[in-house]
Order: sequence, then C-alpha cells, then structure tokens
Amino acid sequence: MIKDRPTHLLDQPGYKKLPEKPFAVDFDALPELVRQSFAPLGGIQPVTRAMMKAANGVLHDMLSQGEIELFRQAETRFQPIFVVMNIAHLKIKGETPIAFPYALTLIPASKRGAIDVKTVDLVAKLDAQKTINEAKFCYAGFDPFTGDFSLFGPLSAFMHGGGQPYKGFLDELGLVVGQYFLATQYDAADVLEVSLGLGNERGEEKYRKHRARLLYTPFESVRTRRIWGAQSPIELFLFQELLQRGLSPLLQILVYQDGGLHPSLYNLWRDIEFRHSAGLITEADMYFPEKKLAVFCDSGKHHGRGKAKVKDAAIDERLKKIGIGSMRVPGKLIVSDLKAAADLVSNALGPSAELP
Repeated sequence: MIKDRPTHLLDQPGYKKLPEKPFAVDFDALPELVRQSFAPLGGIQPVTRAMMKAANGVLHDMLSQGEIELFRQAETRFQPIFVVMNIAHLKIKGETPIAFPYALTLIPASKRGAIDVKTVDLVAKLDAQKTINEAKFCYAGFDPFTGDFSLFGPLSAFMHGGGQPYKGFLDELGLVVGQYFLATQYDAADVLEVSLGLGNERGEEKYRKHRARLLYTPFESVRTRRIWGAQSPIELFLFQELLQRGLSPLLQILVYQDGGLHPSLYNLWRDIEFRHSAGLITEADMYFPEKKLAVFCDSGKHHGRGKAKVKDAAIDERLKKIGIGSMRVPGKLIVSDLKAAADLVSNALGPSAELP
C-alpha cells in the first residue's frame, strides 16, 4: 500500500475508487522510446538469430514448428512474465475516461508461491496476448514501489464483481497490458536488438544493455521488477496533482548537453558508468517539453546536505546554459502541502499552462 498520501489528494472526489464505467489507457502518454522498447515484447523473448533461422526468417507470437524443435532439443524452459501498468489519473474525455500511466512493472506468473515454468510444448499451445486482451487481468492493491499486491484476477471482478466493486485506490490497480515467455537459458551474443535512436552510440549501447538486464534476466523468485515510471511516491503525488490541473509532464527524462531528451528506464541513473556518458547532464523526474522546464522532487535524504546541494546547483547551471529551466520541489512540501508544491511548478510554467 502506498503510504503518506497528501490530504489534498484524498479530498478530491473519486480519488479513492475506480470509475463505474469502463476506461481506456492512453498508451501515447508513454514516452516514444519506452513504447519502442516494449512494443516487441510478446511470444518468446529474447528473440535470437537461432530462432529467426529456425522460423525461416519470419517470426510470429505463435511459434513455428522449427522454433518448437529448436527449444525442444535444447530442453529450454520458459517463465511467463506479465507486463503491468499502474495508472495515476483518469481524464474524462467524451464518454470514456482516459487513464494516464505512471509505472510499468514485470511480474512473473506464479503457482503456490513459486515461479511458474513451462515447456515449449505448453507455450506453443498458448496465445497469451489474446487471453490478456479478452480477460483484462489486473493486480489489485498493487504498490509498484514496494512490489506488494493483494489480489489477482479479471478487472471486471474488481469493478463489478458480486455488486461489491474494488474500493482501493486507482493508482494501486496494476493492469496487465502484455505478456511474454522468458527463456531461462539463451546465448546473449545471439540476441537480436534494433536501434533505439539515441544518437549517442556509446550511450545507446549502455541503454540497450540495461534494457536487456531488466527484460531478459530470468527471475529467481516471485518478486516484481520495475522497468519505467515514477521513482517514488512523492513523484506520483505531484504528478497526480499536475494531471488534475490539466498538465501532462513526461516522467524520468534524460537530458543531454546537445539538447537531446530520452526517457530513462528504472535504475538506469544508478549505473555510474552510464551516468558519466559523454554529454549526459541529468535525469529529470518530470519534464515539460513545451516550456523547457525540468522538475525535480528532492527528498531531504538525498538532496538536503551541502555536497548534494552544490551538485544540484551545478546541474541547474548546465541546464540553464542549454535553455532549460529547473524547478526543485522539496519532498516534505509535497506530502505536507501538495497544493503549494504544485503551485511552484504551475508558477514556473506561467499563467497559460493550466487548462481552464
């Protein structure tokens, strides 16, 4: 359960419950590079040259006979992995509410507390994406920051099941938006990857390697694995209030010296080698491209001391030199007075930023 929710959010109508009507997910609200990174997920992953050869050059989510024989001979086992999306806010647009995502997480399928593992013959009989699209599974009570959840089942069961709709918070409803079967053994040198278009060859190589670690490392226990989105509850709370005001910042954006902007994957900024990539300035918690404003949610633990403040000031100065403004919002203010915290951002954006 996500803790320390600001009173300002709790007082908003509808914040504590799901809508009564079906809603749609705005996948376009995901940064383009994130969509590119996860669009190929489906069927068996990772895709390898051996798979391509066995399928005569044409791959589908459903396995070809050549691929079945390839994995059968190697006695490969597969972990079913769910791609789970958390949503921060519902915007009423026409008759269908539109959901804005704030987190993507991988969760391995499990049975009786152990990771579910399947043979290729079982995988070959399943059309996982069709099942997901029809059933619309979800994790109820899912906190993506801790990985805790309470229930798993069809979304309809929590919205309308037995006349007792799910009464939890909307942002703790994890929607299963995809599934793939992760091979537990494969040749990393044989994996096929496409260019992500970062422009910086060295940076793209590190980005791709980090993506591969997140997506293709077999799970050793039934634990969640964050892959994109808000890094902390304070970021979520500020994001929710800004969305409520009609503002839609991008989450977790890498800013380069040449003005290049790319979404960050979870924990990428903790990779010291990546952090020192040529031309990389910082990772902004939120970014408004139209106003060229980077927003940082600064917790006292990581940004309250002298050295951290000097480092933050140096980052702000580098951003200023390339025409990007900085707004640092104290984490304590977000929790104690969310309205005032969001006002700091709104004021920095200017009077025309918020929708009427």
